[in-house]
Amino acid sequence: MTMETRQQSRAAHFSLSALPPAFWYIVAASLALALLTILFMVVQGYRDGLARGEAQRRQQAAILLQRGSDMLDAGLHDEALAVYERILEFDPENEAARSAILTVHASPTPEPVTVVETQPTAVDLEWAAAVSLYEEGRWQEAIQQFSRVQSLQKDYKGEELEQRLFSAYVELARAVVAEGNLEEAVQLFDKALEIEPNDTQVRHDRLMIAHYVDVKTYWAADWTRVIRLLEILYTIDPDYRDVRYLLQRAHVEQGESLAYEEKWCDAAAEYTSAIAVLDWLDLRRRRDYLAAQCRNAASG
Repeated sequence: MTMETRQQSRAAHFSLSALPPAFWYIVAASLALALLTILFMVVQGYRDGLARGEAQRRQQAAILLQRGSDMLDAGLHDEALAVYERILEFDPENEAARSAILTVHASPTPEPVTVVETQPTAVDLEWAAAVSLYEEGRWQEAIQQFSRVQSLQKDYKGEELEQRLFSAYVELARAVVAEGNLEEAVQLFDKALEIEPNDTQVRHDRLMIAHYVDVKTYWAADWTRVIRLLEILYTIDPDYRDVRYLLQRAHVEQGESLAYEEKWCDAAAEYTSAIAVLDWLDLRRRRDYLAAQCRNAASG
């Protein structure tokens, strides 16, 4: 067994020594190239690491420089100085930070601002109460409160107060219209128009309500005037409240008054106008009778 091992060792030694010298040159060159490649990669990695560290340092310095500049603009000199000194801790050669520190030291220290706390005046408190009522939609109370503010100081809050007071009058007017208090609504619209006389919507609402109130006032007392008022409302908005029905009834009542005076032709014309507004069959029958009376009177 030992004899065989010795024979195999001598055979291996003989086979290696028998290799040509060129083989060993190639092996040596390959090893040298591999070592050079490894060395280059190590050096290159080191350089890349330095470059990345430098880039990060510059980026951090730029961020802090901007922060320090913002603090200077805000008048925070001590805080800005601390930021610039922090930059020099990791970048001692940063000229921008050094220059900024010199600028901070050369700048005059701003005088401390004394904040004087003022107590609200009586009119301030009244105004706050008025605004609170206004925002809660308590229009009547808000109007009274705004008027109290004006009595204390006429020009207080000027345009803002007038605008809020105008809106309060308008909203209260619309609320009382919904409750059926039309005469009061007209008065409130008038108050609003004293503040904003050119507001077209308020002027329109006021006209419609006022004419409707006048219709109720003169109903059965002056049919000609009632018809004229209703025709204005009907022309503007035929579906406004019960204007269509009222106009038809006013023409009928006027027709009956004329028929009582035996003014048959005029009475028939009133019925024709009533039918044009709201056509009911019984009106046609009555109109036809009056028209016949008109013809008879003309022929007689």
